[in-house]
Amino acid sequence: MSMRRIRSAAREGRYVYSVHALEEMDDDDLLDSDVLEVMMRGNVVAKLTGDQRGPRFVLRGLAIDNETQVEVICRFLPSAILRIITVYAVNE
Repeated sequence: MSMRRIRSAAREGRYVYSVHALEEMDDDDLLDSDVLEVMMRGNVVAKLTGDQRGPRFVLRGLAIDNETQVEVICRFLPSAILRIITVYAVNE
């Protein structure tokens, strides 16, 4: 259910970035297209439920270059907008 809802928000443009997410994307040379790729083709690898503001989802997938592993941390706002909290390239 989570990925279906996330993909729907991505397709419909119902998502916003936090300033932190934009800064982290800039640091890792990631673009909106990379985040969209993860939201559309990645998977939920964790659901973090300990926050009173609601669950956060950890998405993991490949950037548009098909090589860079990216994680996207997001949550739904009460308005049904998906807030992108942070984004980063995974360096394993």
